[in-house]
Amino acid sequence: MSFRSLEYYGSEALRKQSRELDCSSEQDFIDTLIIDMKRILYTENGLGLAAPQSGENVRLFILNPEELDLSGHGVFINPRIQTSGTSIKDEEGCLSIPGIFELVKRSSHSSITALDQTGRSFSLELDDYVARAAQHEYDHLEGILFIDRLSPIRKRLIRKRLSEIKEEYRSGKRIL
Repeated sequence: MSFRSLEYYGSEALRKQSRELDCSSEQDFIDTLIIDMKRILYTENGLGLAAPQSGENVRLFILNPEELDLSGHGVFINPRIQTSGTSIKDEEGCLSIPGIFELVKRSSHSSITALDQTGRSFSLELDDYVARAAQHEYDHLEGILFIDRLSPIRKRLIRKRLSEIKEEYRSGKRIL
């Protein structure tokens, strides 16, 4: 039985750098984690979810292939990402920081290499919105939140709301 749930702003898991996974020795863990992450992603109507958002500091994220053109891929294990192209400012939000949407500058192109759920390597070239989503989820693996990419002025303007989120979701879990 799975008990992982979405981690919210204030959770220590969202601020830690994640470790690499070993697909040969951790396959059962990976399979269970992906099931939990997909449940969280679809329950929350998200585009993507990184393992730290489910409380696991491992290098894995998923993107919703029903919403994004991913050439049949949706699971990214131990991803490596290279960004290029022009910097574009667009609105971002995060399931772990509910109700906050801000303009964030990201590269328009991403080259990503990762392992799929079976441990097979693949590479993708991603543009625009899909590239942004991959960069956002990759940041989670580094302990970076989209709000960290805001100007000091924007951060000050949302500080009160962030404090409210932290209180509402004390210890990173939703208080019911």
